[in-house]
Amino acid sequence: MKELIPILCIALLTFNLGAQTTVQHRDLDSVFLEQAKDELTAQYSANKSYPKQYELAILTALSHIPELESTCIVFKMSKINTSLNARPKFGSGLFRRKHKRKYVVRIQPPAEDSTVTLDQASFNAQVGAFGHELNHLKDYSSRSFFGILGRGLAYMTSKSKEKYEKEIDQMTIECGLGWQLYDWSKFVVDDSIGTRKYKAFKRKTYLEPYEIKGLINSLEND
Repeated sequence: MKELIPILCIALLTFNLGAQTTVQHRDLDSVFLEQAKDELTAQYSANKSYPKQYELAILTALSHIPELESTCIVFKMSKINTSLNARPKFGSGLFRRKHKRKYVVRIQPPAEDSTVTLDQASFNAQVGAFGHELNHLKDYSSRSFFGILGRGLAYMTSKSKEKYEKEIDQMTIECGLGWQLYDWSKFVVDDSIGTRKYKAFKRKTYLEPYEIKGLINSLEND
């Protein structure tokens, strides 16, 4: 029975990924998933590099986005002006063949000021945060060079950025990470040490917790 646990973990993570309605698991248990880490690594770590402390959260998020299974992604700690972000590596979007593109996810390292960092959040919330960024990469990977350029231009105005980020939030919910995104959103806007200005920006630009919960309920009731 003990040998079946990793297999069951993988089955729970990937069940119904190809179906119209994806199962939404309220809480992902890191202790339970730790027992499946070897299997998750074998299936989802190809062409990936990441900080060891976020390995399980990253692999768990990747297990919900099979389109990125063989995509080259570097996760790295970097001093940035937000908690984490994702983008194509410089020049990578010029490749005609989409499968040759390379991407980077940058993660804000622990800080002592009012910066909101991933290490402050629960495991469930961390998976939601990575799920959002990986859905950015899924979106990029489906687009031409000019399509990626258009996504970059969306950041030029607050209105277009808000529309874009909420689309990515919806993709994150639809891939089965709705409750994880909910926990990340709630942490950032309600429970984190972020400034009032930062929290107001997050509330405006991304789906709020109550909106995420509403979309989860809609999917579950379909």
